[in-house]
Amino acid sequence: MSTPRTKRWNGTLESLAADYLKDVLERMESYGDRVQFEFPGHSRHPIYQVIGRGDRKLGFDGKHLLLRLNESGNVADSLSPVYSIDAVRDAIAGKRSTRSASAARANTGSSNGAVRRRAPAAAAVVDTVEQDKYAYYRAHRDELPEDISQYAAEISRLMRTGKSAEEAFGAIIAQYY
Repeated sequence: MSTPRTKRWNGTLESLAADYLKDVLERMESYGDRVQFEFPGHSRHPIYQVIGRGDRKLGFDGKHLLLRLNESGNVADSLSPVYSIDAVRDAIAGKRSTRSASAARANTGSSNGAVRRRAPAAAAVVDTVEQDKYAYYRAHRDELPEDISQYAAEISRLMRTGKSAEEAFGAIIAQYY
């Protein structure tokens, strides 16, 4: 059985590891329904930006921590095409996306030339878990274990069950360190 996944990102969504894409999907569910990755570079996990309503962008590094956008308003100068949340879900499931299918979806119009319009999106629910987690990490990074970022998803899960950032980090430290 062969797999298209490689150690380094080769520019296709399917070549990114499923675990990495699950964390990207978690950020997309919180902040926006589209994503762009930095074009192939030297790492296994490229930096990326999640694009939300009003084309608002949030940048993340390969470990899913917040990044500042550059002067042009992006995380990098060379970016991949914009991928939808459904394309990321398909890549996690191992389905290959085709350019013709995405192009066909982009050209949805009726035969008489009228353009269909989507209904306005419902107001986004603000999820502050990731913001609180990162703020706590920034404030206490000197006291935290160096590799605690590998438990980021678990910390988020604990915070979504009602624990504060301090309690969630404390629980992870008590369990793994």
